[in-house]
Amino acid sequence: MLRNLLAVLLLSCSLLLAQNSGFQGSVRDSSGAALVGATVTITNIETGVRTVNQTNEQGLYSVPLLNPGVYKLESSAQGFATQVIESVRLETGQVARVDFELKPGAVVESIDVSASAVLLNTETTDVGQVIDNKRILEMPLNGRNYLQLAQFTVGVLPGGGLNAGSRARDEGAFAAVGMQIAQNNVLLDGNDNSSRTSGGPLGFEAQAVKPPVDAVAEFKVVTNNLSAEYGFRAGAKVLVTTRSGTNDFHGSLYHFLRNDKLDGTNFFANRSGSPKPTYRQNQYGGTIGGPVIRNRTFFFGSYQGTKIRIGQSYLQSVPSRDIVLNGDFSRQPEVRRNIYDPLTLSGTGNAAIRQPFPGNIIPKSRWDPVTSKLIELYPASNILGRDNLPDNYFYSPSNSDDAHQADIRLDHNLSDSHRFFVRYSLRDQFRNEPGVLPYPATGGQGQTVDLKAHNIAASLSSTISPTTYNELRFGFSKFDTAFDIPFSENLNPQFGILNAPGDSFNDGLDHGLARFTPSGFAEVGARSFWPNLNNLANYMLTNQTVMQRGRHTIKFGGEGRRITIYRDAARFRRGQYAFDGRYTAERPNVGSSRGSSGNGMADFLLGWASNATWGTNLGENAQMPYFGLFLQDDWKVTSRLTINAGIRYEVFFSALFPDPDRQRIGRYLLTGYNVPTLADERFVTPKDGRDCGCKNDFNNFAPRLGIAYNLGSKTVIRAGAGIFYGEANNVETGGRFFAGPPNTLELSAPQNFEQTTLRVVEGFPALPIGTIPSGTSGIGWPDFIPTFYAGQWFFDIQRTLPFDTLLTIGYNGTKGTHLIASRNINLPSTPSATAPANTRFVRPDMTSVTVHEAMLNSSYNSLTIKAERRFSQGLTFLSSFTWSKNIDQGNEPLLDGTPGIVTPYDLSRERARSTLDRRLSYVLSTVYELPFGNGRKHLQSGPASWFLGGWQIGGILSFYSGLPVSHTINVNNQNLGGAVRGNWVRNPNLPPDERTIDRWFDTGFVTPSAPGEVSNAGRNLIDGPGRRNLDLMVARVFVLPWEGHQVQFRAEAFNATNTPNFGAPNTAVGTPNAGRINQAEDPRRIQFSLKYYF
Repeated sequence: MLRNLLAVLLLSCSLLLAQNSGFQGSVRDSSGAALVGATVTITNIETGVRTVNQTNEQGLYSVPLLNPGVYKLESSAQGFATQVIESVRLETGQVARVDFELKPGAVVESIDVSASAVLLNTETTDVGQVIDNKRILEMPLNGRNYLQLAQFTVGVLPGGGLNAGSRARDEGAFAAVGMQIAQNNVLLDGNDNSSRTSGGPLGFEAQAVKPPVDAVAEFKVVTNNLSAEYGFRAGAKVLVTTRSGTNDFHGSLYHFLRNDKLDGTNFFANRSGSPKPTYRQNQYGGTIGGPVIRNRTFFFGSYQGTKIRIGQSYLQSVPSRDIVLNGDFSRQPEVRRNIYDPLTLSGTGNAAIRQPFPGNIIPKSRWDPVTSKLIELYPASNILGRDNLPDNYFYSPSNSDDAHQADIRLDHNLSDSHRFFVRYSLRDQFRNEPGVLPYPATGGQGQTVDLKAHNIAASLSSTISPTTYNELRFGFSKFDTAFDIPFSENLNPQFGILNAPGDSFNDGLDHGLARFTPSGFAEVGARSFWPNLNNLANYMLTNQTVMQRGRHTIKFGGEGRRITIYRDAARFRRGQYAFDGRYTAERPNVGSSRGSSGNGMADFLLGWASNATWGTNLGENAQMPYFGLFLQDDWKVTSRLTINAGIRYEVFFSALFPDPDRQRIGRYLLTGYNVPTLADERFVTPKDGRDCGCKNDFNNFAPRLGIAYNLGSKTVIRAGAGIFYGEANNVETGGRFFAGPPNTLELSAPQNFEQTTLRVVEGFPALPIGTIPSGTSGIGWPDFIPTFYAGQWFFDIQRTLPFDTLLTIGYNGTKGTHLIASRNINLPSTPSATAPANTRFVRPDMTSVTVHEAMLNSSYNSLTIKAERRFSQGLTFLSSFTWSKNIDQGNEPLLDGTPGIVTPYDLSRERARSTLDRRLSYVLSTVYELPFGNGRKHLQSGPASWFLGGWQIGGILSFYSGLPVSHTINVNNQNLGGAVRGNWVRNPNLPPDERTIDRWFDTGFVTPSAPGEVSNAGRNLIDGPGRRNLDLMVARVFVLPWEGHQVQFRAEAFNATNTPNFGAPNTAVGTPNAGRINQAEDPRRIQFSLKYYF
């Protein structure tokens, strides 16, 4: 009953005003006395929409809820001359202070306000950056995704890098002031546009719809100390405002073109002697906007189509022809050359020993009938001299990416007191990525991606009285994603692969090939988990009221959301086998022997698997309600001192599962968490659609406080602190039920070191129906999990400098509390010299038991320096420097290639540099219009103006230090399960002049621990390569004979210096590839475009 009542209350008066821009200030006479009842008129120059306000008893005025744009401000009072400010630009989320000083008389006085004076923030205490329309349109923007420009903001870093980064990195995902990537929130015209899947927020995308840059008016990235009106996620807010129509018809047509003939060549394609990968990109579209009824109703629409064909550069390790044709390993690198016959095992424990295969050759009579066919799917090495070495095959398939994006917006002024807008955005995109090996091998990576997104936003802004305003917003976002594999038929029968569960489901989804993973070599088979459907629906209803009372501007309101996520993932329905070389090692129970002998490909050829995973489809249909309430008071204590104080209350309801009897979900009740003893542990399902299996956290009060003190007309000191709660990173950690037993199964069968029951020729073990067999995995939660929150604080000084420049020097800090730890508590807690972990599980009949607990912390501190000049006299620039340190315990949910928690019973050992910790970053962006030609300072006419007029140049220069990378060692003497790091010997990081892509770090920096002892090396000890990049733009505008018509020709160079920016090195110490780097980012790309404006 209480929940239903709260929901009704919430939906009837909820809030979150995402783009709360406005003006406020004072009106005084020449003696400084307040003028009560003075009129302040604010007019949008482009639309003619006018707002009239009057000063209160303190001589103060406040006009909130305005769209960003250029405004004319006027102030008048009886007996005083009217004062006019002809042009002031209001940015997204900005509260601009404009004061008037009226003089007696009747002569109208016009005054100028400098751009730097408006940028000086005397009224609010948030930390962030506005990216205006000039930067969005004119910067060299690789891929034309506006969200990539968020990295201009101090404290904002790219979301990872090659081999070590966010799944959403290429879509503009970023890390801000130490917060998890998943905690960022993109708000498009106030409506949530962030993507989510049950596998993790943002999933593989940073946002659902992607408006073309020509449809974005501007956006603001807020990274610290937001007002109490903002909540739901604890990270950065990206407040995006789309363009609206004006009183004049305007539009554009454009085409952006790329072709590899003008580009550089990928570093590793060059190194391998391979031809330049193909690259074709066409982006085309247009915009149009104008009045439906002048000064009243306006429309704006946009469309962009994208077609990309891009050759990839993959460096892989494939078996040599000696192995494929003859089973001959004698010319392999020493560490994996010597192979031993598993049938010759004698002795026990550490004394167990095998005899070598004569000549390190496996006779064909011993080859597994299935894997002997599969090994032929590997292509021959194509790099001269490396047939028996790692990284011996270069592959450059062509990916395709076709997308359509469209937006339409309507703004209508119902009256001088009521304004309404509605916008609809569409995204329809399809990508085909063949994989890292030719079909049908694919390297376990090929995929197709089908994305369809819709976003609707609507708002009603009302002036209730001269001192009271209200805004009601509605938002709806729908994002359907379908991941699949590039197979059209089931290949398992062709190769004799038996008993893959999905082959008997008869649901039309049996296409593909089981996956085979021999350590040290590229995989063979289809990507696991796919097909994978993730469908998101997000409803928002928000409302806020703004009142001015004396020196106080009071805001209050609330926000309600209902988020529904549906998932259906194939997971391991095709089955997966792993081969780690343990069955061809000399001494199977001795970790050092397993690290120096044996070969994963030899085990593969014999068909002896060290593990297998197989099961049914997994998925769920979850609903996650949310509501928040807030109260904010912006108190103008004096003309110099402003205090922003607020409090927000939020409830993140745990996931609910409608019709649970028809879903494949459950939870495992755990000893010490839900039940008293091991004997009571069991799988359960929800009792009904209202059973969350939890106790919700109703104690989420988030106070915020900020202070701004104006030292004069040029300097402001600001400080602030607050608490910010965040939704769970995904459905699994935000609920108490998830896909799994008892209604579905996913089995794993880790084997011992001496013998295996998994022979490929025999097929996968049968999948039991109606029972929970040995090898099942379980997921559990405490009944109560406190909500994750972050404490944020900052201090900065802003100073206006000559040439309309604003300098900001600041400090930012954050501390994350109650971050989720996902631990496998079925692993043994003590090491063993000889007994594998799977023989010592706490629950012998289960493979893993993962418990999600809110027990981790993080910390971030940074020094930031920013110099900014808003576009004035032909020049704009933004220079940002960040020196930071980010520490966590390895719990970022959107990272690729990280080993996860290695020490589940001692999490203090996981505390280290965050995987997204770049210590130093610097970004400079600029656009400069050359001062020649008509309307410019020099050469305004004549032949010289024809040649030199209309040019502009711009660029983005960025430097980032490297990301830390974690490591493993190939000798497991502790047998605790999971990755092993070895014992620290010395610093792994070589001097800069000794680093090469073949030896990036000292591979001898760790050694195996003694048998039966836990290794002591920590996490993220290796510094990865830094990143340096320069993007350039040069453009010329040709004015056409018709007024307002012009054409722009534009040339851009991304990575103009063709500097190779390398991915992370291979950090598997003890393997042949350790220390080697085999990926680099894009080479120089050249882009030309033609734009027609009218």
